[in-house]
Amino acid sequence: MSPAFELAPGIWITEVATPDYDVRGALILGTRRAAVWDTLSHPRDMSAYLPLIGGRDLVIVYSHADWDHIWGTAGLPHDSAVVVAHELTGERFGDDVPLTLAEKRATAPGAWDAVRLIPPTRLFARDLSIDLGGLSLSLRHLPGHTPDSIVGLVPERGVLLAGDAVETPCPVVPRDCPLDAWLEELRRWERDDRVRTVVPAHGAVGGRDVIAQTGAYLEALRRGSPVHPLEPLTPFYREAHANNIAHTRPVTSG
Repeated sequence: MSPAFELAPGIWITEVATPDYDVRGALILGTRRAAVWDTLSHPRDMSAYLPLIGGRDLVIVYSHADWDHIWGTAGLPHDSAVVVAHELTGERFGDDVPLTLAEKRATAPGAWDAVRLIPPTRLFARDLSIDLGGLSLSLRHLPGHTPDSIVGLVPERGVLLAGDAVETPCPVVPRDCPLDAWLEELRRWERDDRVRTVVPAHGAVGGRDVIAQTGAYLEALRRGSPVHPLEPLTPFYREAHANNIAHTRPVTSG
């Protein structure tokens, strides 16, 4: 069971360790509804949230469909919940999501038996606001790390749940990702005075400077400039950093 801590009134955070990195999700408690932002990698990761949710109606939000953000849903009362995600996340449940689970189960028999894939039941394309009672969660598409990535703002608390759109020591940048669109959205959030606390899924929680750090890294990649993460790199991030450079290096002829 992973403990939860209260980041701000009504916003609880859970962090769990995978073999390569830590991953973070959140619970937002309104007076009528509770929203779980990412269910992490295993149903047991949701244990700490159950007594906090109580009798509230439940909304589950997937920041994107990578396995470490969506495999804990079976640990929640999901049958009566609304599961919200970007429309491209819905498509991934018919594509790479089940393939990833099959691969994990093949390499670690028994470890993932409790995981059930729970697809989203409400999809959106650009923006969606969810009223929780006293608190709200405003969702916005932010493609980059994956095409289906979103972020969520709790405006009453100034908390931006950034998923994998913001990450330290460096984001994971796939080949052919829309760097310009990613940067444009990050700059928009960096200028947004409503944002006081930024909660990435991986890396340090901070202020809007965390957005700026990710943006500066992506801008250097886009320009082909030397890129130096500000923090020491673990083996996972050392490999990610090398891949990021390779994926964004301009193609030259001759």
